[in-house]
Amino acid sequence: MKRDLWYAEHKCTDCNSVMNKKELVVEGIKVRGWECPKCKETVLHPEDAQKMFIFNKLKRGLQIRVGELGQSLIMRFPKEAAEFYKITKGKDITLKAEDFNKLELDIPS
Repeated sequence: MKRDLWYAEHKCTDCNSVMNKKELVVEGIKVRGWECPKCKETVLHPEDAQKMFIFNKLKRGLQIRVGELGQSLIMRFPKEAAEFYKITKGKDITLKAEDFNKLELDIPS
């Protein structure tokens, strides 16, 4: 059975104090983490740190390929982007024009 790190006790690597669970905000996104009550050192939950890594890659931009299926053009999303935004086959996404060179996707949660 997989152990959930969120419920484990964590000690600060700097001062060896027991860290407290804390919801942190990194770049406007809420993530789980721990904070040392003495030295204020913070550590992100590994799963949330991975999500932040993917989000930062997406902010820089990922190339996607346009394909053709019958009479329609299709966009293929990288798997990590689809998993991050919970895009699955059959999910409805709204495509909006931001300006003449940019499109925006509205992905319902």
